[in-house]
Amino acid sequence: MTTQTRIMMIGCRKGGVTKTTTTVNLAYELSQQGQRVLVLDFDGQGDSTKFFKRSESEFYIGDALLDRKFDINNAIYPAIIGGREQENLHIIPGRRGDVMTKLDMDMISLPRRDERLKLHLDKIKHHYDFILIDTTPGTSVLGLNAVMAATEFVFPTEYKEHSLDGVETLLEHIQDVRFIDEDEIQFLVVPSKISKTAKKALAYGEEYLSSRWPNNTAKTTIWERAVFSDAEMEHEPVSVTNKGHVAARFYKELAREVIANA
Repeated sequence: MTTQTRIMMIGCRKGGVTKTTTTVNLAYELSQQGQRVLVLDFDGQGDSTKFFKRSESEFYIGDALLDRKFDINNAIYPAIIGGREQENLHIIPGRRGDVMTKLDMDMISLPRRDERLKLHLDKIKHHYDFILIDTTPGTSVLGLNAVMAATEFVFPTEYKEHSLDGVETLLEHIQDVRFIDEDEIQFLVVPSKISKTAKKALAYGEEYLSSRWPNNTAKTTIWERAVFSDAEMEHEPVSVTNKGHVAARFYKELAREVIANA
């Protein structure tokens, strides 16, 4: 029996809400639970690529998107974590800075410009249980490709008005692009970088999510911990840098929840 590949766009229209942290930690924990995972780095900062030590790779996602004849398998590399290549976790790298901006501009005039990722992934998705796409906050041709290719969406958000507005705006965008209603979108809102001591924000966020998306809010909360900053500086998943830390359990629990939501 073959299972359908779950293609997840990780996004929010607000920056700094832990999209990359969510992508790399969720991807790693899914792989640790026996899932075959591919990460695509669409973020102009190339942070997922840095986390998985693939910044110097020969090929990147642009090689596939600009050329329909390009074999996308050539741009897939094992993630390197803790100095070791991973068997169940791969990445199609991005590039830092102006390269992704130029890629976006180059794609504007191409035929089927917003479907190119989906068409390439159709050729290789059967090798994976999960494909996670790390995206930028703004509107772009790359973002359109992610929306069109995804089968579901993960929205990390802080308990702040701008972050929650960022989820609302992206949901509206997905509805417009896909020509569907909100109740036809499969998505999970993940409370991230949440402080237990900011009582007003905690109450505001919990009330907002429970009234707005009661059936689409993750049971797992990613609480704010300094260890996440440490892991980011080391470019490793948090359960690798500090295996025994309570925060190492957050993304393990989220991975279990995501798998169960099939």
